[in-house]
Amino acid sequence: MMWQAPKGTRDFLPEEMEQRNAIFSKIRKVFKTYGYGEVATPAFEDFELLAKKSGKEIKDEIYYFKDNDGRELGLRFDPTVPICRIVATNRSLPQPIKFCYITNMWRYDQPRAGRWREFWQAGVELIGSAKPEADAEVLALTSDILKAIGVKNFYIKISSRELIEKLVLGVGVEEVKKLDAFRAIDKLPKIGEKGVLEELKKVGISTDTGKKLLKLIRTSKDFGKLTEIVKTAKKMGAENLSIDLSVVRGIDYYTGFVFETFVKGSEDIGSICSGGRYDTLIKLYGGQDLPATGFGMGVDRLMELLDKKEEFSYAKIFVAAVKDEVRETVLEIVKELRTGGVSTDFDISGRDLTKQFDYASAKKIPYILIVGPREIKEKKFTLRNMKTGKEEKVTLKDLKTL
Repeated sequence: MMWQAPKGTRDFLPEEMEQRNAIFSKIRKVFKTYGYGEVATPAFEDFELLAKKSGKEIKDEIYYFKDNDGRELGLRFDPTVPICRIVATNRSLPQPIKFCYITNMWRYDQPRAGRWREFWQAGVELIGSAKPEADAEVLALTSDILKAIGVKNFYIKISSRELIEKLVLGVGVEEVKKLDAFRAIDKLPKIGEKGVLEELKKVGISTDTGKKLLKLIRTSKDFGKLTEIVKTAKKMGAENLSIDLSVVRGIDYYTGFVFETFVKGSEDIGSICSGGRYDTLIKLYGGQDLPATGFGMGVDRLMELLDKKEEFSYAKIFVAAVKDEVRETVLEIVKELRTGGVSTDFDISGRDLTKQFDYASAKKIPYILIVGPREIKEKKFTLRNMKTGKEEKVTLKDLKTL
């Protein structure tokens, strides 16, 4: 039997891990520039914690299990929840709290383009400030990260759950159907107005009421706090911002400002970064009544958008032994180069020189250092550039600045 990775998961081989780690490094650099500290939480949490906001029915959407002592647990599916737990149980943290993360998560979704059962997300949580500057910083941070990692033609749509709620209730939608209306409106870019009207009808909201609501969403100009958030975010350097009241975000815990980020021409993969304000969540988990805002950025979707032009190699130099009698010297050279910070590989299989060259070529190592009795005597070695075929005589000191 040929074993494969479980459905909805993937293996990442060295070439892709190199690319992903390069992206992680750039994201972390921007996080640090903005003064955020990285946190990590357990892969699993108490199921009661995970279900606190979403309800027991979340069990069918996540990886739920019982441990050997019968405790109900679930794999992490949203970093905001465990971070709320941290803040709720650590009341002495200086505010505003600025946490960031890059982590993997799990959801029991049906796998499709851009969506996996195990996936990676980067994000921030800014907790303790209700000011527009906090939301603006989240937008500026999003913009700067996307620019830093080379995402082109992105644009950010901004909305307000608070404002949408006023519009929904204002056209006569019942309070108990408010969240159903939110979820239907959030699908507008994907299913269009006709589809939204059908969704609203399914939950008992009439077509006439739905049409009034959609008209208000299209024509409303009373943006309130959103205008100030956008203005402040632009001063902080955020780019490509626009207000679009069709953005609602399907997650129930949002209370105000929300946003989604898309790339022109790649809208079919969905939002690459989304977030907003969730001012009631910390208190729900037993903490202080703290305002909060933040975002989550889908790393897997980002990887699909990025140009992967950089060529990967396992090492910079391969030290090749011309004869078996020089292999001890090869070990000394390898040790010296590695100590000097040069990424170095060598033959550990006893192969002849031709096969060593074949191996280095297969692993895309750009340089081969040829070591034979004559080179050892002269203390000068032949360095071959594998891309151009050019050879030159070098000392080990020369290689440390290669």
